Amino acid sequence: MSANKPKDDLIGKTLKGQYEILEEVGRGGMATVYRARQKSMNRIVSVKVLPRHFLHDPGFYERFEREVDVISHLEHPHILPIYDYGQDESVPYIVMRFLGGGSMEQLIRRGKSIVEDLEKPIRQIALALDYAHQQGIIHRDLKPGNIMLDEAGNAYLSDFGIARVLGSELTGSMIVGTPAYMSPEQANGFPIDARSDIYALGVVMFELITGREPYQAETPMAVLLKHINEPMPPITQYRDDIPNAIEDVIIKATAKNPKDRFASAGDLAKAFSAAIKGDTASFNPPPRSVPTQKSPTPDRIPAVSEPIASEAPTPIGLNPVTQPAPTPRRSPVGLIVGAVVLVALVVAAVLVAPGLLDQSDLTPVPTVDANAVPTPFFNATTVDGALYTISIPRTWIPPEGLTDRSDTNRLIHIWGDPGQDAYVALVMVDTGLMGAAEFQDAVADYQQRYYATNPGITLIDQSEAEDGTIRQSYRYNGGGAAGGLGAPRPGQPGQPPQNGQQSQGQPPQNGGQQNGPSFAPGQTDVYFLQRGSYLVILEMYGADETANTLIPTFQNILDSVRVKVNPS
Repeated sequence: MSANKPKDDLIGKTLKGQYEILEEVGRGGMATVYRARQKSMNRIVSVKVLPRHFLHDPGFYERFEREVDVISHLEHPHILPIYDYGQDESVPYIVMRFLGGGSMEQLIRRGKSIVEDLEKPIRQIALALDYAHQQGIIHRDLKPGNIMLDEAGNAYLSDFGIARVLGSELTGSMIVGTPAYMSPEQANGFPIDARSDIYALGVVMFELITGREPYQAETPMAVLLKHINEPMPPITQYRDDIPNAIEDVIIKATAKNPKDRFASAGDLAKAFSAAIKGDTASFNPPPRSVPTQKSPTPDRIPAVSEPIASEAPTPIGLNPVTQPAPTPRRSPVGLIVGAVVLVALVVAAVLVAPGLLDQSDLTPVPTVDANAVPTPFFNATTVDGALYTISIPRTWIPPEGLTDRSDTNRLIHIWGDPGQDAYVALVMVDTGLMGAAEFQDAVADYQQRYYATNPGITLIDQSEAEDGTIRQSYRYNGGGAAGGLGAPRPGQPGQPPQNGQQSQGQPPQNGGQQNGPSFAPGQTDVYFLQRGSYLVILEMYGADETANTLIPTFQNILDSVRVKVNPS
């Protein structure tokens, strides 16, 4: 990000004499989230702070207070509760329950999900949606980043209606939401009901299963037109292990015509559970659609947002895309309208798409200042090394600070939790990297040397992020090393060392060969980053029994890595 990031003047302060700001959790396009302590109850909470300039609109705070009050009365076990809201010295804020499990967007970053593991969170979110719909409230901005997880993996809907509260009132006639998850009727600006949220939930399920959004394009308008015109891409383009019954559930949930979708989110969740169990007769899926040559209203994008009270929902009873969609022939009037709409969408993308009060985009903001030590995440400590800083859970740090297995070619520092059979290792290799091609070659050489030759692991998935980070995921079935480091620690997980043995987390001194029992079966994720002349490798292993609970921890560790060199 920027080395000129201004100092955060809220950390250490107390809002309304009640909420002591402890640290920044992250930030999105229109909000910053902090971990705070509520003094009166001595509990940890999340505080979302909005930009002060919102209050320049004389009527904003009145509308904000009125509508957030409505949302704060949504009481459901799987809707993230709002504890309080207000303003302090022209700073509008919302106080919510603090969850330590991160968001489903972070889950997606780890790769494609095991379908059976999605049954519980999808059911919980569906129950929350049905409850809100029965109260006459539509979410409008359902996406993985607005689905939060606690430490036990339970799912909660967050920011329920907040995007609409801010977006519609501040921007007037504009689409409110995130283009990647909008239903066709929402993208067209037509009146929406509960079935628009059902469409968005179907898109979220697609992304959780495949690891990518169904429609991708260069501009928000192009994405919206794909939602309007193009059929849902087959899941089999991205995964060949998904039964047709599960794909049929997603096809029905994302039908272009709202009447063809499930009548409720609960019905969607029930059909998904049945499909996982192999029941193919729980519903009649709509026919698979084909792309139309021209949308009935291809230039109908501007939306008119009505107040919640006048927008009651209809009763509840009722291979990757790489080329843009063909552009239909338009009249000059259509081109003019499209140009106006595109300007509106650019504004919408700034105010809405980046995450208007959206915890999905709340990733810690890294710094390139070599002397800066990032604030550690909750229950973690920042290890400040000569070449790097990284935040590690306090219980993972041995008395000596780390396990050093460096050799003549690599700096290798390891931390782990033997009780949960997990570890994280930071590796740095000075390769003299200069550009993207050299980075790709260095990754391939490292993978061939340290992972391809390890018979204990099997490559199951790999991807490249927009920032160039390469992820490789390996299946470890026991026996031998769990990754490319040899054996990070000997002995059974959780057992103390015997007399004369090294401590847990201490590497064997026999050239990396395994001493004692191997790890439990699990998964090793390896992230390759280029930092100046260094190839940086972050290797993270978790046993099957505990891997899901460790996902937020691994994500926080990955986000915390800083290398004390100037990026090339």
